[in-house]
Formats: sequence, C-alpha cells, structure tokens
Amino acid sequence: MAMRLLIYIILGYLIYRMVRTWALSRNQQKVHKTDTQPLQADDVMIQDPQCGIYFARRDGVSLTHEGRTLYFCSESCKEKFLEKHTHN
Repeated sequence: MAMRLLIYIILGYLIYRMVRTWALSRNQQKVHKTDTQPLQADDVMIQDPQCGIYFARRDGVSLTHEGRTLYFCSESCKEKFLEKHTHN
C-alpha cells in the first residue's frame, strides 16, 4: 500500500513537470511571435505645422524650409504652408 502511494506520488510529480515544461515552452513561443521591431526614426508621430494634425512621419510629405526639414500630412497642407510663408 505504501509502495503504491509512493509510485502515484512519483508519477504525479513527473506528469506535473511534463505539463509545466510544455506550458512554458508554448508561452515562450507566443512571446517570440508577438515581438515587434524597435521603432525606426520614421515611425515617430509628428504634428503638421500647417493644420496641426498628428501623423506618422514616414507617411508625410517633406519640405526643407529655412534650413529645417518640415513634414506635412498631405501635399495640400504643404502647398498652403508655402503660400502663407512666401507672401510674407
């Protein structure tokens, strides 16, 4: 009777270890699948100087004005900015 109990305890412990190892390996695989690339410099959210909307810099339209690079959400905002700053 005591020998049977000892065998059940050992088997239970071995099954526990196998399930735990299996569960941890699945969890680590999920973590690797959801890893993302670090942000690139063009993934930064910036504000359009003309209309004030925020957008990803990589999606913007650039313009070098007075030695600075400005980014606009669209060509129309860029054109409005140029009209406003070339008449002054």
